[in-house]
Amino acid sequence: MKGLEIARDFFFNWGLPCLEAEYPDLLGRLAAGRFSGSDVLGADDDISKDHNWGPQFSLFLSQADFDQFGESLSALMNEKAPATWHGYRVDGAGDKNVLVECVPSWIEKHIGFETFPQADSDWNIIVRHRRSGGSVEPRESALYYLRYGALWLDNNAEFAGWRTALEKYPDSAWYARLAEECFRMWQYGQYNFIQRIAKRGDPLAVSLSLGEFVEGVMRIMLLLYRHYTPYWKWLAHEFRRLDRASHYAPLLETLVNTHDRTQQAQLVAQICDDVYQELAMAGAISDKGTHDMHIYPIHLVNAQLELLEKVPWLPTIV
Repeated sequence: MKGLEIARDFFFNWGLPCLEAEYPDLLGRLAAGRFSGSDVLGADDDISKDHNWGPQFSLFLSQADFDQFGESLSALMNEKAPATWHGYRVDGAGDKNVLVECVPSWIEKHIGFETFPQADSDWNIIVRHRRSGGSVEPRESALYYLRYGALWLDNNAEFAGWRTALEKYPDSAWYARLAEECFRMWQYGQYNFIQRIAKRGDPLAVSLSLGEFVEGVMRIMLLLYRHYTPYWKWLAHEFRRLDRASHYAPLLETLVNTHDRTQQAQLVAQICDDVYQELAMAGAISDKGTHDMHIYPIHLVNAQLELLEKVPWLPTIV
């Protein structure tokens, strides 16, 4: 059985009956499901079973209910949980397998919002975090799980409201994220790899440059489908689900497997051109950039600048 199947069975055949017996009045005000781990993506395998896998679930409570019931609910559920479920230890690697969460605290901790976004500019907490030297990845990964996680009990209006409000980036925040990945592809591929690193041939520099470039390609393609992007470890797994992965995955695999620097430079140039056209076809940019790679590789920079013009609320980081 896959981890999510075990978790679902664990909730409905042990967790829910336990809640009905011990906290019947609370059932009508909480949400339950799985919102972390490789099993939510369907990417789990035998290697995944050593942590954060299998018979476990999260309960989401309002601030008032968490203050009143959170500690006792967590203690009771984890103390009453059976030792095993379908032959798998319920305590996993020693962590609690029933997590009791406060909705506003969970949202603020993992995503950064203290209140529901009222305007596109409120999404600056995601983009600004990255532009100020942080990483957008943990917050975007949490957005991914919030959108695609397994919800088994949907009785908390606040949690449901957050899932609706954060279902996808609004247009201007989407443009900001696309711009960020355009710059990553240009910086590590179109400019530095083609013009410098491929010619110098340092294998360590090549690995660093191509790793960042490949990550940028996969993230920008997921964004073009209006998806959030997951934790880096599962990025390739989610990328391969896209229809357009049938075109890009073979190119990226050849890029990282060949040691022919000329071929690698040609592949980077081709991928950059193709992604530029994807951006234009999606209506994110107009097709007005230069494509002459022999003059100077700047069309992804043009794309970045055009995208940023559509994000008036984004502060300039000096």
